[in-house]
Amino acid sequence: MSLVRATSKSTVSSFLSRSIVGAALTVLPAFQASLGAQSAPPRDPSPHSDAVLISDAASVQPGGKVTVAVRLTLDTGWHTYWSNPGDAGLPLEVKWTLPAGVTAGPLQFPTPRLTPQPPLMSYGYENEVLVLTELTVPANITVGSSLAIAGRAEWLACAEICLPASGPLSLSLPVNGATGGATKWASAVAATRAQLPDEVSPWQTRSWATPTGYVIQLVPNATAAVALTRPYLFVDSASIIEYPLPQRMARAGDTVVIALTRAALSPKAAVLLTGIITPDVSARDPRSWRVSSPVSSRVSSPVNADIPRTVRARAETLLASASAVDIGGVGTAIAGGSIGTVALPDPGADMTLIAAIVFAFIGGLLLNLMPCVFPVLSVEVLALLEHGGMDDPSRGRKHGLAFGAGVVLSFWILAGVLMALRAGGESLGWGFQLQSPAVVALLALLMFALGLNLSGVFEIGLTLTRLGAAGSGRGYGDSLLTGGLAVLVAAPCTAPFMGAALGFALVQPALIGLMVFTALGAGLALPFVVLASAPKLLRFLPRPGPWLETLKQFFAFPLYATVVWLLWVLGQQAGIDALAIVLLAMIALALGAWLWARGVRSDRGTTRAAAAAVMLGAVLAATMAAVRAEPPTAVAVSAPGWEPYSAARVSELRQEGRPIFIDFTAAWCLSCQVNERVVLRTDAVQRAFSNANVALLKADWTSRDSAITNVLAGFGRSGVPLYVLYPAGSGAATILPAVLTPGMVVSAVQKAAPTTVVLDRVR
Repeated sequence: MSLVRATSKSTVSSFLSRSIVGAALTVLPAFQASLGAQSAPPRDPSPHSDAVLISDAASVQPGGKVTVAVRLTLDTGWHTYWSNPGDAGLPLEVKWTLPAGVTAGPLQFPTPRLTPQPPLMSYGYENEVLVLTELTVPANITVGSSLAIAGRAEWLACAEICLPASGPLSLSLPVNGATGGATKWASAVAATRAQLPDEVSPWQTRSWATPTGYVIQLVPNATAAVALTRPYLFVDSASIIEYPLPQRMARAGDTVVIALTRAALSPKAAVLLTGIITPDVSARDPRSWRVSSPVSSRVSSPVNADIPRTVRARAETLLASASAVDIGGVGTAIAGGSIGTVALPDPGADMTLIAAIVFAFIGGLLLNLMPCVFPVLSVEVLALLEHGGMDDPSRGRKHGLAFGAGVVLSFWILAGVLMALRAGGESLGWGFQLQSPAVVALLALLMFALGLNLSGVFEIGLTLTRLGAAGSGRGYGDSLLTGGLAVLVAAPCTAPFMGAALGFALVQPALIGLMVFTALGAGLALPFVVLASAPKLLRFLPRPGPWLETLKQFFAFPLYATVVWLLWVLGQQAGIDALAIVLLAMIALALGAWLWARGVRSDRGTTRAAAAAVMLGAVLAATMAAVRAEPPTAVAVSAPGWEPYSAARVSELRQEGRPIFIDFTAAWCLSCQVNERVVLRTDAVQRAFSNANVALLKADWTSRDSAITNVLAGFGRSGVPLYVLYPAGSGAATILPAVLTPGMVVSAVQKAAPTTVVLDRVR
């Protein structure tokens, strides 16, 4: 995904138009000069600008220095250019004629302004600009003489047309033995000097190349006190970036990252980003600091070998977020406008480790109440009933601890795999396992096999397929694997408090992240562990008996319902052909289970071997079908009025000033589906959306989508559901809870909508 929003201006035709105009503006001065050499004496062909030479000091001393300035004045609507003019233009040049021994330093340009000339973008000045230079006077100059400074200035003045201009410069300053006084230009020169780039940067910078351009990260030094409200990087090297495209900025705490788009015909990435950073590109008297940052093409690059992947991923995640802000660019109002920086939620800046652990623990407790865990509740209930009839309470405690260990270990495994994949450059979030059609197909087969087992179709000696079996021989390994199954099914959903904690954990070092995941697992396992470990509570449970077999068969039906849900998810991901093959694999699995049961009853090893082969073939067929399946070309938006999510669409709607509601969802997230059907589709909520003219966007994360993963991370989240509501205008986004109610949504819309809109009230 492009880190900078593409616009219609960044087409081949616009690039060619910019190139043609730029070439014309570059060749025109030379052409005019050649004509002037053959005609009358040179004169200024631009009646809309003028240049004079001024000084802040009334005299000079032998061996001293004096600052002089070329003062360019321009008519209203006309402008001239910075040292790097951008897409087109020419900077001021001066050819000095100085007395012997007098030397002139380089021209010093103050901080420029953005000068849009659609489809071009230039850097320059309007009305008036002073370009400074420092002259060094020799020590042997005679006191009482005059220092005659002369030169010729050449510049370009533009409005609808561009006129090259030139003119003579001259200034005479007396040479005194003592310090001279100031001239009337002293305050103007001092004001310009304050706008010169400071050579000592208050930020530590890191830069790296991306497929579309460059990212520069600014981290304040310990003593820095510069507020980056609307920063802009004026690159001083030509043909590196696309000047008309906005620079995309986002912040995380005090850290700011800026993305720039590489020039369309740039043959290769630059090795050094140099230029000046201004903290507020719309300021009336902008300040700036010079930066020079080596560009790393990869993490191990010698020029920036200390850039960790986590830093790069976090920066690019922020920039991919819908909350990142476009600064500058063609069509962006700078003067007198208001873009409004949206501070992104940053779990690393706003949450401590203790808070993350507490939130994770509470989220784990609440996860027991989420729809995602319902399929496993039958297994837990059966286990509790089995333990409640045992005379030895210590056995119940051991089963409870085994279940808890299975939960925690499974969270560790999932978190470790996720962290390792993210460190390797993969853009993944929590619940990533169900974004794989192969995993969904295998999980559907597993749940179907468990349902057949609870229904009494077969009994198998392998521990994995006896999860939840209520037989007297149930071992601790069954409880351990039951905990793993609970995590596998429950992990894709995000309970209240859980989202922020996971967002924090996934951007921390591995040890800290595992501490948070441990707290999450402890919260999920605690209710079962407490019940299984409390002898007084176990006494209230009925003893096992014939009724338990009936209850066990009844609890097979929630598992079959889970199979239907997983098959629906698979159809969304892999298409109808893959779904049909997996259904055939389930028939084969049922056949294998039936054969297994007949082989056990007749004690025929060959029958059981055939059953195992059939079941293994079913698993392999389902896996291959899911792996090789071609996903549907697009996932249809489920209800009228909803649009597919895109960062570009969010930017358009924000510019229109409309409220925006974004539903980050996935077909495999049961909590998402419940919220959609019970809350978002209700008449009251739909009327609230309609009356407030809320734009409805759906970000479907059913299949792997790195763009949506990055946006989730930009909001400090790593999984779904996530509900984001942007208000009308330029205010900050609001994140709604993971469990919605109609009243909650309507109330949030009322706050986000203009006060003139009348909305329904929902209790």
